[in-house]
Amino acid sequence: MPKTIELLERLVAFDTVSSRSNVELIEWVANHLDGLGVRAMVQMAGEPGKANLFATIGPDDRPGLMLSGHSDVVPVEGQAWQSDPFRLTHRDGRVFARGSADMKGFIACVLAQAPTLVRADLRQPVHIALSYNEESDMGGMRQLAAHLSQASVKPAACIIGEPTSMRVVVANKGAAIYRCHVRGHSVHSSLRDDGVSAVEVAADLVAFITALQRRLRDGPRHDGFEFPYTSLHVGTIAGGTAHNITASDCSFLFEIRALPGVSSQEVLGEIRHHAESVLLPAARRIAPNCAIEFEEVVDSPGLDERGNHHLAETIMPICGCLAPGRVSFGTEAGFLADIGVPTIVCGPGEIRVAHQPDEHVSLDQLDACDRFLAEIGHRLTRQALV
Repeated sequence: MPKTIELLERLVAFDTVSSRSNVELIEWVANHLDGLGVRAMVQMAGEPGKANLFATIGPDDRPGLMLSGHSDVVPVEGQAWQSDPFRLTHRDGRVFARGSADMKGFIACVLAQAPTLVRADLRQPVHIALSYNEESDMGGMRQLAAHLSQASVKPAACIIGEPTSMRVVVANKGAAIYRCHVRGHSVHSSLRDDGVSAVEVAADLVAFITALQRRLRDGPRHDGFEFPYTSLHVGTIAGGTAHNITASDCSFLFEIRALPGVSSQEVLGEIRHHAESVLLPAARRIAPNCAIEFEEVVDSPGLDERGNHHLAETIMPICGCLAPGRVSFGTEAGFLADIGVPTIVCGPGEIRVAHQPDEHVSLDQLDACDRFLAEIGHRLTRQALV
């Protein structure tokens, strides 16, 4: 535990908000592992200031168990913190900092276990993976998974340490974000019927999305989830320049959190069809230059439990989990499942405090994760685990 806390203190001190660089943290972890005799691959991204890390402890000629975490965190601007969010603070059996739960606490536990794993005679290797931009476009795991799919030795299985209170999660919804841009036709508002308000067209489309959400709520369900249906949400909207001018432009962001097995493209198709068959023809009868365009920000697949049943059955007794869980938040697990790596989610902390002011993780949760990883290492000295 003291080593885990020491490492977590160092990790949260790196301001790795997704809009900023994570390279300093990645290089620090690579140097830390190098000091243990473990060489890490640092995979630079196509965009500047971003990198993944992948390292193997133990024999490198066979598939191993991958322990994976994202290095980026969400912003703190506009949040009322009681302490510095990038300095670990102890209070009431908990440690507070941005990323303490989501998910540098898990990364600290993994790194604390690394020296023991290096000294052990592992029958199956342990891979350590850190990604970038999970909190934005998930480009890091998309890039790393593409690399692993072509590697001569691909991981046999993966545990992603998102905060689940150390409960094994076998399924999560997909997380797709799209930007819709509406181009209208601007005129003086006294002549409004000669113009097309992009704000009003966008509002009609938002109303359609809201109605579609109600239909999805009454459609196919997966009762293992807290919200057992595919969900839609419009998060931001902006447009127009003045009260007396019909808006020429309006944009809004919306997300689709699709159940495993449901394609976000199918849901987007319904929205696009309504835009192109109903709203756009009406607008173009007034102004032919009107348009409705959709831009993908991110589309991460859900995790389908049909591919990880054996892994879950193996891991649950080790962490004391009696029944697998399913969560509505997105993870990187679907990218790994798509390349044939069975993946579950299990890590310290609670998702309800992630992204919130005074984000924290309890010392009990970190201790439970430390003991969980130590037991995995112990078992790997006797036989392959997965």
